Amino acid sequence: MSDSIVFSGLAMSEQQALGTYHTYFNAFDSVVSILSAAHDPDCLVDMLQVLGQASRSSMTGLYLNDEQGKLAKLVAAWRDPDCRLLEYTPTPFLSLDYDQYALLADTLAVGMVLNKSLLELPLAEQMLLAQVGIRQLLCIPLLQGGELFGFLAFLNDSDSRQRDTIELRLLAMLSNHIAQALGKAKLEAESLANQHRLRALVGATQDMVFELDAHGVIRHVWSGHPALPAAETLLDRPMAAVLPYELAHELIRSLPQVLAGQSSKQFNCVLPQQNVCLLVRMQPVGVEHQRSVVVLLQDVSALMHDAARKKTLLETLNLLDEAIVDVLPNGVLTEVTSAWGQLRALEPRDLSAELGRTLYSWVHPEDLNLVTQLIERQLLSREASCVRFRLLRADHDFIWVELRLITHFGPDERATALRGVVRDVTVAHLNEQNITQMALYDGLTRLPNRLLLDTEIHRAIDEAARAHRKVGLGFVDLDHFKQINDAFGHKTGDDLLVLLSQRLRDALPDNAVLARWGGDEFVALIPDLADQRELAQIAEQLRLSARQSMMINGMETQPTISVGFAIYPDNAESGEELLSAADHTMYHAKHAGRNSVCFYSDIVHLKALGREHVAIQSRLSSAIRHGGLQVFYQPIVNARSGDIIAVEALARWMDDKSGWISPELFIPMAEKVGLIQELSEQIMLQSFAKLREWRESGLSQKLMINVSRSQLYLPTFVTTLVERLANFKLRPSDVIVEITESVALTDYARQMRHLRQLSDAGFVLAIDDFGTGYSSLSQLHDMPAQMLKVDVSFAQRLHTDEGRRVMQAIAQMAQGLQLDLVIEGVESLETVRFLQGLGVNFMQGFYFSQPVPPGVAELWMRLGLQAKM
Repeated sequence: MSDSIVFSGLAMSEQQALGTYHTYFNAFDSVVSILSAAHDPDCLVDMLQVLGQASRSSMTGLYLNDEQGKLAKLVAAWRDPDCRLLEYTPTPFLSLDYDQYALLADTLAVGMVLNKSLLELPLAEQMLLAQVGIRQLLCIPLLQGGELFGFLAFLNDSDSRQRDTIELRLLAMLSNHIAQALGKAKLEAESLANQHRLRALVGATQDMVFELDAHGVIRHVWSGHPALPAAETLLDRPMAAVLPYELAHELIRSLPQVLAGQSSKQFNCVLPQQNVCLLVRMQPVGVEHQRSVVVLLQDVSALMHDAARKKTLLETLNLLDEAIVDVLPNGVLTEVTSAWGQLRALEPRDLSAELGRTLYSWVHPEDLNLVTQLIERQLLSREASCVRFRLLRADHDFIWVELRLITHFGPDERATALRGVVRDVTVAHLNEQNITQMALYDGLTRLPNRLLLDTEIHRAIDEAARAHRKVGLGFVDLDHFKQINDAFGHKTGDDLLVLLSQRLRDALPDNAVLARWGGDEFVALIPDLADQRELAQIAEQLRLSARQSMMINGMETQPTISVGFAIYPDNAESGEELLSAADHTMYHAKHAGRNSVCFYSDIVHLKALGREHVAIQSRLSSAIRHGGLQVFYQPIVNARSGDIIAVEALARWMDDKSGWISPELFIPMAEKVGLIQELSEQIMLQSFAKLREWRESGLSQKLMINVSRSQLYLPTFVTTLVERLANFKLRPSDVIVEITESVALTDYARQMRHLRQLSDAGFVLAIDDFGTGYSSLSQLHDMPAQMLKVDVSFAQRLHTDEGRRVMQAIAQMAQGLQLDLVIEGVESLETVRFLQGLGVNFMQGFYFSQPVPPGVAELWMRLGLQAKM
């Protein structure tokens, strides 16, 4: 009985396999027929329909790579009308960046098939496919000569469609045929284009070829010339009767000589009336008593005009400041223009004495190797090259010049000479040096800045990795620098930083780099490090050098520093991780009592927490740059009606490895690594898009966004914000801009100007975290704000008499200043009742709602939160 079941199962399996083969053989025939009509613009869609129906796919697509192979662009697609996928193709699907989808790129690059369900894919691919509703993905590479030039995508709206080995193999074979057909069509198109170009080239020639017999009669004409009679008027006619006199005269005079001498002859002939210059070649052909002459007329009018222009150009070059020089492969000068004498500060009579000497005679010794190597390379290249060096003048001064060279090759393809243009770039060179100094070095201490330090760190790590050595990196912070600035002024503080930087640099090894990180922080980079013991000695020298006495405004002082060191590869695997580890260690040194040195390896709790912190920071940078953050919304509730008046946009981050990361961790991280602007802009764009959807669905609540200090400092922030809102068909009055009290009070006069610009543009302004920035009543009165958001710490103290009295005072002040008051951190009904008794209209907190996804926020906005009141 069991044998018959097995046999029946095998028979069914064979039938299914036969059915699969039959389906794909029919598909193969259809695809071959479709691709045979490749000129039809709809053939690719028809082909994808055949593939989709055969493979029972919800959607099929053909992607072809761009010329660089970086992007895959959707060139054709077919969708099953009965499937559940979106009926339109979202923008992200139209052009796929391989760098963003590592699994897809790596799998296709090695010629493998990618066959995964949605949950088996990395997050980037999941987010892409989820936009359309795709649950199953099959991608088959299209290869030509072993190189990937595109792929076929088979998409399903459920993950129940499983393909066995036979079907995948048949699909791969069919895809291989499609790849060959597409490649063949491309080659045929290129071949046809080449044929058109060849016809155009032949038709563009103005040469004329004809044959003369011994009597001067034109017997054959193979091509014509616009300035001469047409071919049909020349055949079997004496050349004296049909050709211009100047040409016929020379041909008649030379014909007997060519026929008798059996050798070719060449001469130039000018046709004045036609304004044409011809190069005429006469070649005898045939045997004795049957000789004739083939005449080739080549129009050299353009060449003659060009030769005249070149002569004029050479005469003009002598009027320029740039010198033209001809140099032999060994560097000897053979020709120079008069400008060479100006560069060398020579008298005109001395210019000829320069010829025969090598160019190297006047190159600064430090630049000689650079110029020699350039000329040696240039002798092997057909491309122009350039070098900048110092040239010795006759007055024994050096000037900076730029030499651009091209190579002249002989018939044997060997370099015979070099031609160059030499110009004085002394002023430009000095300006570039100043610009480089400003771009890469700190203006106060003249130490390398962050940009140059970053380059040096990566260079040191690369060299250490090759040589199996270590790299030490330390953050150095001047203790109590703020007190020095406050007591003596910024000028004295700057003088202290300059003196300290000199002492720190003198305490470091010669190969070390000391950079200014910012403020009172420095970074010491120690490349080619042997071990931590050597680093400990260097660190102690740094600490002691800072302790030396110095005079400040006539007073002797002994500053101290806090130093934190980390080591590559012991404590970090990259430059970013090394900086972060050293930074954490330095703060540990400050918290440990200052005037001390700490090492990352000695801080036990940082070994695990710090490394994870660094890893999270690295992943945060990637998430911000690749749009990996989400926006949640927390409602602001009208305490009287329960209606929601606005929702605050808040950044949320789901990390692939660590799950949800608290904003209290990743927001300061973004500020520290300089990505807070990118983070804020990403949150703005997402929330503006969602607000546009809410407006279209009839919702009128305002959107509340947070603005960072760095954004508010940008001169173009307000205009950029207005433009972005306009792009989403929104107005400034739709948005409440939150600015923390501490930010609003930093550089009060400057920030007031920015706040007024926001207010004048139509934005509602809210002072966030009120009560933590020590603002005065006069400042609040002057600020163009309409709303105060009281910091959560005040709501948390309402269980005390003092806390209730403070809240009552804040409420009365807001009423007196005619400012709307929003109390943050409301977590209980008791707090709601107390605040209602104070006349507070607006509240926000977990009692009403935590920050929620857009869909939940939309539900609250529609229904309200009256049940909470």
